[in-house]
Amino acid sequence: MIKNFVSILRNQKGSVAILLVLSAVAIVTPFVVNFQYDIEISELKAYNMENRAQAKLTAESGLQFAMARLRLYKEAYNFIQKNESAKNMVKPEMLDTLWNFPFVYPIPVTKKMNLIQREAIAKFQKETLLVGSMNLTIQNISNKINLNLLRISLIADEIKKSQTKKEDRDKKPQEGDAEFNPETQLVKILQNSIFSKSESDEFFQAQYAGLEIEKLINEMKYYVSDPKAIEDAAGGDLNFQSEELTAKRAPFSSYSELYALPEWPDDIVNLIRSEFTIHGALMIDLNKITNQLLKILIPDILPEDIDEFFKWKNDPKDPKHFNDLSEFKNYIVNIGNIMTSEEFEERFKRFQEQGLQFGPTPTLFKIIVGSTVNSATYTLTAYVTIPAQPVPRIVDPVQEYDDNGNPIPPNPNDPDPNDPDPNDPDPNDPDANDLDAEQPTQLLDPRIVEIIIS
Repeated sequence: MIKNFVSILRNQKGSVAILLVLSAVAIVTPFVVNFQYDIEISELKAYNMENRAQAKLTAESGLQFAMARLRLYKEAYNFIQKNESAKNMVKPEMLDTLWNFPFVYPIPVTKKMNLIQREAIAKFQKETLLVGSMNLTIQNISNKINLNLLRISLIADEIKKSQTKKEDRDKKPQEGDAEFNPETQLVKILQNSIFSKSESDEFFQAQYAGLEIEKLINEMKYYVSDPKAIEDAAGGDLNFQSEELTAKRAPFSSYSELYALPEWPDDIVNLIRSEFTIHGALMIDLNKITNQLLKILIPDILPEDIDEFFKWKNDPKDPKHFNDLSEFKNYIVNIGNIMTSEEFEERFKRFQEQGLQFGPTPTLFKIIVGSTVNSATYTLTAYVTIPAQPVPRIVDPVQEYDDNGNPIPPNPNDPDPNDPDPNDPDPNDPDANDLDAEQPTQLLDPRIVEIIIS
């Protein structure tokens, strides 16, 4: 009897121990599972961060390669401008091949390649430190008008005044000069774009039928202008005050700023995106001219003339490239019979007086570099300008006046700003540069003015 009782107690102790062990396992199991899950997630995050970092480095390498190609283009352009014999042999369109072809990594191997080319590619890919894949494109966007030309600045006006000859400063503005300034071009492009969009989109027409374009332009002008030069661009300040916003009062640094203007709908900003930029180019590239820009340059041009122009220029069998403004003029005057030579010269002279230069030289670029490493992707979009080296100009001395308004004679001890510098070439030397003669344009190193990461 007693033995049976002891046996039962021993059996119960074993059951209790088993229950305790099972309970402990049941309690610990979720923690172990969660811990294992956290380890896997952390490991996955680490891999993703590593892939993202490698993709970033690969994209940055592509950007550096693109900048090297643009520097090579700059050097070749400067050499040709200084060397007349080379200038006659090499056309500007040949220089574009230094930057305009896309680049892909890994470099694809085709059947048309010979053994030497294949071995060179294999050696490059074996020795390179690039990881993943990468594609690079460089786009010429020098066909856009700079919105910052709307800016009114006292400093810019003073600099422009000091660089302009006295007889030019004394000239009165000609009637119709407003037709050629950037503000008028923006108004015309907005009007044409809204009209074209409204014809194909009834909802757009109903929504923006009564849009006041001048009000939008005044707001933009107020936003970018120097506060000391303009206090109110025809009510542009009221738009910011009503929204309790503060205008930048400085040039645009990114196109995305346009979406923050109070009265500018996103649809309207998108309409002009292809025609305007906020980065300055040395000149508007005639080889990238658009329908809208052609209408701006020649308002009386007919739709059929526009069609004929692009049909002639983009002929697949014989595509045309303008190497200078005279070749563009030749089509407008002699081939297309759109206007006379005198009308062309007068019109483009007026554009140039308003700061709009035209030529075949691309100086504003959009670089797009996309890279992929495993599942991570990284895209760099960079806007790059190639500015021109400043040309020395004759500076007139600034006349100062006393409190009574009488002119103060110059101090004979003050140096004349137009006195020759002893380091300058001898003016009697026939090989010396003549400042009054047209100097060849020399480009400076390309510089990145905006980067967008995605």
